[in-house]
Amino acid sequence: MTRQNDGRLPTLHVVGDSIPQAYFRAIKAVWEHGYAMRTEYDRKNSAGEYIDPPSRDARVLIEVKDPFAQPRFPPISFCEVGVYIAEIMGVKDYRVVPYEELAKAVDGEMTAQEWPYTYHQRLFAHPDATGEVDQIALAIERIAQTPYSRRAVASTSAPNLDPYLQEDIPCLREVQLRCPEDAEGNLVLNMNTMWRSRDLYKAWGDNLIAITFLQQTIARQIEQRTGRKVRVGSYADYSCSLHIYGQDFGAVGGDAERGLQSFFDTFDEEGFIARSLPSDIARDMLVLPQLQNLLSEREIQQWHFPPESISLIKDLIADIESGVLMV
Repeated sequence: MTRQNDGRLPTLHVVGDSIPQAYFRAIKAVWEHGYAMRTEYDRKNSAGEYIDPPSRDARVLIEVKDPFAQPRFPPISFCEVGVYIAEIMGVKDYRVVPYEELAKAVDGEMTAQEWPYTYHQRLFAHPDATGEVDQIALAIERIAQTPYSRRAVASTSAPNLDPYLQEDIPCLREVQLRCPEDAEGNLVLNMNTMWRSRDLYKAWGDNLIAITFLQQTIARQIEQRTGRKVRVGSYADYSCSLHIYGQDFGAVGGDAERGLQSFFDTFDEEGFIARSLPSDIARDMLVLPQLQNLLSEREIQQWHFPPESISLIKDLIADIESGVLMV
């Protein structure tokens, strides 16, 4: 275990055959080699003293060779993954404050019903004073014209808005599509992403399930646009800050006083993968029931879903049930 105090953030490289394998290896790498560093979210007591230890933080490049290798769903998750998939596909874009209103309220706080962004909105309807830009559509068109292009890039950054917002700004910053050909002449959609900040223990696994679901939908659109067979290839992401928060040290490193077993006492790599869920089970146990629940009267009233969001949820359910899209 490396513990340095020289002010240099470590740079780590993790490769996994599947999402669960990469997830386990990333947690182990950052736990063992991450830099001890305070965050803006560390808790304090009434005397202003820190309750949480400093996080463990590193710059990390992670490659998942096959994001749809089975089993695909890691055994730890901190959200309703079906709902998160729906969000990454745009079901809650209606909650984003329009550009003109957001520009006027950059120094104010958003209400619970008002969001400064969603990832889908920034990628598919990027806000600008002159209108909205569908960057993914432009990236798909570039790939269709020049499959080997390195310019199929979409950004979530809005520099005329984000630096002034009191609310959080996007963690995901950039998406790049790369489409080399395989030996049979088919296109293979590789996806690269860059993140300014990432909660490794509580967010990375769920992020990967949703963002690679989006990757396959983009592959399908490229296939429709080009008339060529396109399959999902590897996925890689680079996090400028991939961290394990101090408040999660009991869950990751264990806490004898509180009777908490460490993550690594509970799992080794083989056991972590063995307890992961294959897509067909996760589809029927988690994703479809959670998507169907979004269509309940209670959820529709709570979220005030507009007709286009309801239609999107129904289309997702139909595509997943028919096998057009894999979860």
